[in-house]
Amino acid sequence: MSKVIDCSWDFVVKAPGGKEEKSVVTLKSDGATLTGTMNSEEYGIQEIEDGKFDGETLTWKSKTTKPMKLTLKYTATVDEANNMKGFIKVAMAKLKFSGTPIQA
Repeated sequence: MSKVIDCSWDFVVKAPGGKEEKSVVTLKSDGATLTGTMNSEEYGIQEIEDGKFDGETLTWKSKTTKPMKLTLKYTATVDEANNMKGFIKVAMAKLKFSGTPIQA
């Protein structure tokens, strides 16, 4: 079974203090290049930058200005059941996230 990358994902980030931040991430792969957007109530729409997919691992960056100007670096893998898991490096922190495909 092939892994589905090109779709919208329900994204849940485990923030400090146990808070869960939800967003919808839309990904599109073209060879090794990954593009898309991240959309959350709190942070609005962010473009995915420097997106890459090597067949196993997805990596991308996004920028936010809340609560301050930061670049977030995402690393993820998709398992056989098409669930995404990974982490975000932001400043000195490393936050876990998970994603599930949104069925059309």
